[in-house]
Amino acid sequence: MPPIAEWSTVVVSAIYLAVAWTLTVLMALALPRVSPQSRSALRWPLLAVFILALGDSFHTIPRMYRTFTGRPLPYLLNWFGREWDWIALGLVISSATMSLFYLFLFQYRQERRGIRWDIWSWAILGLLIVRLGLLPCPLNGWEGHAAPGWRVYRNIPFTLMGLMVIVALFRDRSEMAGRDRRLMEAIAWCLVVSFATYWVTILGAEQYPVLGAMMLPKTIAYMVAIILLYRLAFVRPTAASA
Repeated sequence: MPPIAEWSTVVVSAIYLAVAWTLTVLMALALPRVSPQSRSALRWPLLAVFILALGDSFHTIPRMYRTFTGRPLPYLLNWFGREWDWIALGLVISSATMSLFYLFLFQYRQERRGIRWDIWSWAILGLLIVRLGLLPCPLNGWEGHAAPGWRVYRNIPFTLMGLMVIVALFRDRSEMAGRDRRLMEAIAWCLVVSFATYWVTILGAEQYPVLGAMMLPKTIAYMVAIILLYRLAFVRPTAASA
């Protein structure tokens, strides 16, 4: 990756992490102050943003260290019988936690609507299990190049999870009005952008490395989405702005 692209990625990722952890703290501080009836639903956006921030920290911080110092973190991990550097291991962890983000976001949607576990919840959970089962496979080539097709295979269940959540959010907007409808719709569009840019990277970045830059709008889309999620879940409008 050219130096300017590396630095751009690090700067955007650092801003994203700072926003994600700040929102996690704000949600955690606000949760005890809400009514017990609302607390059950609001734990899900807190868990969603926390797990996203935690997982992305595992690969973003080592990447920042490499960019600033010019060398990788000094320790390698032995996992599944092979040596992994911190960035490769962090990518596995963040891929898993990003999948959990969609499960938690969907459960927040379910709680808002007064729905417990239904067929959609079980379908998303099933896709999550498949996704988590694919991630540790050596054919993913986290340390370098993946085996042919594996960049696509591991992302099919993840994308299906995301599409189910996006469809659910767009369906919900028809039953909402005003500010909440605008926020719900905006979150859904942010997720659409994130998947569109992500798949450009998956399908083309290995052959055309410049397409790796599409991860920047993906990161920005997630950052905007979690800010909107915080506003939707924890920031109640005044009468004048509703």
